[in-house]
Amino acid sequence: METSNDINELAAALSNAQGDMGAALKDSKNPHFGNEFASLEAINAVTKQPLADNDLSIVQFPINDDTGVGITTRIMHKSGQWLEEKWTMPVVKAGPQQYGSLISYFRRYSLAAIFGIPQTDKDANDIQLAVDNHHGNKSAVEVITTEQAQTLYQLIKDNNINGTAFLKTYGISKVSELPAKRFDLALNKLQKKAGV
Repeated sequence: METSNDINELAAALSNAQGDMGAALKDSKNPHFGNEFASLEAINAVTKQPLADNDLSIVQFPINDDTGVGITTRIMHKSGQWLEEKWTMPVVKAGPQQYGSLISYFRRYSLAAIFGIPQTDKDANDIQLAVDNHHGNKSAVEVITTEQAQTLYQLIKDNNINGTAFLKTYGISKVSELPAKRFDLALNKLQKKAGV
């Protein structure tokens, strides 16, 4: 991994952004093996807004060198600080589709690895929450109150904030599913967007 001379501001912003990222939903299926996985779009859905909210951006460059084909991923902060890593792999069968598939694969896995994004099945996640609740693990499943949900919903509605992006950021299907421990962070983010 390579970095700018200093990364203190980048590290702080990255820590805040990661705290606001949820799991990526498995929305795609591998036709060869039948396993489900989170697509690049699903991973972007949970990373894009938290990164923007913390003055972070990402660029991914396709590369082709003597080690193979791959990408360089660079995370940048508005201060100019950055960190990057490259990932390559030899191509067994050369051709545009093979190159494109490898690059897409690297982009998806690099983002998930860098930000520690887990992949979750919506049904499996719901089952786990139910099991946790049954065994008395309330802290794992406690969600915001009706009043808190209304506060967030009103902020989104009154300020024309992208509600779909908000839900994707937290890996939920409706505002009332937001974990209670994330309410303050979500409220602060929405108020910042609203200019409150």
